[in-house]
Amino acid sequence: MKNKRELILTSVLELFREHGMNGLKISAIARKADIGKGTIYEYFRSKEDLFIGAFEYGLEQFGENAAVKLKNASTFQDSFYSLVDCVANIAAKTPFLSMMSDSNNMPFSKSTMKKMKVIMRSSLDSFMEIMSAIIAKGVEEGVIKPPPGPEYLRAMLLIITNMTFQQAHFKEKNFEDLREFYYQVCLKLFA
Repeated sequence: MKNKRELILTSVLELFREHGMNGLKISAIARKADIGKGTIYEYFRSKEDLFIGAFEYGLEQFGENAAVKLKNASTFQDSFYSLVDCVANIAAKTPFLSMMSDSNNMPFSKSTMKKMKVIMRSSLDSFMEIMSAIIAKGVEEGVIKPPPGPEYLRAMLLIITNMTFQQAHFKEKNFEDLREFYYQVCLKLFA
């Protein structure tokens, strides 16, 4: 069973996915979480704090989901596909992550956007560790060669995340097609 904070954050993510920024009214969030409006303010001082919390929660969910999927993946290709599936899943469930590329048009203060960028950078470091482990598995299996430097890992990760979040934001492409495309790009990048 989720605690109240998780119920609130899950409700924010669901409402944002269903209605965009217009769905993020405190009354709608409270109704969705089946709690009183005042309860939200026991956990978050403002709507911006709530948004930051949901942003961070969405990224945490990605990390937890990736850890489980990668644990069950036996090959480099399975691991790579699992990572892409996790990114696609979080992009679909947490669409405001895709909006970070358009952060100048977000309806929040510069300090909030700065906090969100710090969270994103920290998450990127965690994602780099995941990507490094996947690439190491590919090298161990002889499918790819070691990357010449960490910038190659970062480039591959940014290709996957940025393109997937943009596709989710604009609803332009099937994630299954992207998964194979990313895998082929990875094979070429680390040939």
